[in-house]
Amino acid sequence: MAPTAASLLRAWESGAAVAPLDRAPSLLDSLGAVGEGVRTDELTVGQCDARLFELRRAMFGELLEVVSTCPACQTEVEMTVQLSKLQPPVRHGPVAPLTVQVDGYTLRCRIPCNEDLRALGRRAGEATLRDLLERCVLERCVLEAGSPGGPPVALPELPDATVEAIVEALAEADPGAQTALRVHCPCGSEWVDELDIRTVVWSDLNDWVGRTLTEVHQLARAYGWSEAEILVMSGWRRRWYLEAAGW
Repeated sequence: MAPTAASLLRAWESGAAVAPLDRAPSLLDSLGAVGEGVRTDELTVGQCDARLFELRRAMFGELLEVVSTCPACQTEVEMTVQLSKLQPPVRHGPVAPLTVQVDGYTLRCRIPCNEDLRALGRRAGEATLRDLLERCVLERCVLEAGSPGGPPVALPELPDATVEAIVEALAEADPGAQTALRVHCPCGSEWVDELDIRTVVWSDLNDWVGRTLTEVHQLARAYGWSEAEILVMSGWRRRWYLEAAGW
C-alpha cells in the first residue's frame, strides 16, 4: 500500500534531521517498512536495501530513470529501469557469519549492518558506501583472520586487492548490498555501473516534497485551505485546482 502524502512528509522531516547515512533506515522506520520488532540498525546492508526497493516502488512506482556517463566517450546515457527486475529478495532474521578464503587468507566474517555504517560514518566524512564497506572489513566485521601455517593476520596489513575481494565476497553473501546495472553506449562501449538505492529513494522523496509543499503553498494562498485539507487530495485534484487558480 502506498504511503499517504502526510506520512511521506513526516518521514522526510525525520530523515532530514539525521545524518545522510542514517536517512535510509530512518525512512524505513518512519513508514513502518521493516516489520514489528525489527531494528533497522541490525539489518544488513542488503536486507535494508531490499526493503528500500519495495519502498521506492510503493512511493513512486515501478520505473526509474537513470543516467550514467560513458567511460569511453563521456556521453551521458539515459535509461529506464524496471525496479522489480533489480530488487533483491527481502530476507528476514539474523544472518550467520561466513568463512571467506581469498589470496591465501582464511577469514571468518560477519555481514556489515547499518550500525557498522553508522559507527564508521561518524568519522568518515564524505566517504562512499563502498569506502565504508571496505573499512567495515578492516575495523569491524572480521572476527578471525589467518593464513595457512602462519600467525593471526593484522588486518591493516592486508593488501588492497584482498580487501576488495573480501568486500565482494560479503556482498555476494548479502543479496542487495550491491546492485549492478549493465549500460550500453551508442559508441559501442559497455560497462557496469552501480545503483545506490539509498541515494535514489532520498533524492526522489526530496524532489517530491519540494513539489508538494509548493503546491500546498499555492493552493493555501488561492483558496485558504489548510495543509491537511490539501494533502488528502490526489495529485490530479491538486493540479486541477492549481490550473483553475491560474498557477
